[in-house]
Amino acid sequence: MGDFLVMGIKLKIILLCTAVKTVTSTGLGKCPIYPQFPDYDINRMTGTWYEVERSFHLMEISASCIQLDVTINERGFLLITVNTINRWTNTPSISYGLGIPSHNGSSSFRYKLNNRMPYIIGRMLPGAGLYNVLFTDYERFAIIWSCTNYSIAHADRLWILGRHRSLAANTRAIVYALVTALGMDPDRLLLTKNNNCTSTDLTTDYD
Repeated sequence: MGDFLVMGIKLKIILLCTAVKTVTSTGLGKCPIYPQFPDYDINRMTGTWYEVERSFHLMEISASCIQLDVTINERGFLLITVNTINRWTNTPSISYGLGIPSHNGSSSFRYKLNNRMPYIIGRMLPGAGLYNVLFTDYERFAIIWSCTNYSIAHADRLWILGRHRSLAANTRAIVYALVTALGMDPDRLLLTKNNNCTSTDLTTDYD
C-alpha cells in the first residue's frame, strides 16, 4: 500500500509542477494563484493534526505544541479547535474557529474565529483569513498556505501539518519536494517547538 501511496504522490507532484510552473512567490505583486488540490476530500481532513513546521510569523513566536482537532458540522463547515502552549510561560491556550469552504469540493476555505464579534471585525483578528490546502496525503502530512495582498506586494504564510508531531525523513523529503514544486523555498520553514508537550502525541510517522 505504501508503494501505491508514493506513486500517487509522485503523479500529483508532476501535475502540480505542470500547473504552477509560472508561479513565483517573491513577495512582489499580488498573491500567486494555485490550482485546487485534485480530488480533495474534506472528510479525510478531519481528526487530529499537529503543526510540524511553519514559516516565520511574529504572532506565533511564543507558540508551541500546536494541536488542531478538526470536525465537520451539518453544513459542511470545518470546526477547528486549536490548542497551544506558550513556551515561555508554559500556559495552555485554546481557540475555536470555523473554516468555510469556498465552494463544494474546494481545498480553499475562509477561516474565522468562532466568537460573537461581527464578521467585519472577526475577519481581521489574528489567524483569520483565506487558507489553502495545497497538498495532503491525509494520512501523514498536509501543506497549508495563506496569503494577503497589499498595495504593491503580498505576504504569505506556510504550515506543514502532520498526524504526528514529527515527520519521518522520507516524508519530509516528499514535503520539501512539493513545496519546491509549488514555487516556494523550503528553507523558509522553521521547526515548531514541540518539546515537553504533555498528554499529546510525540511519535513520528512511519517510513
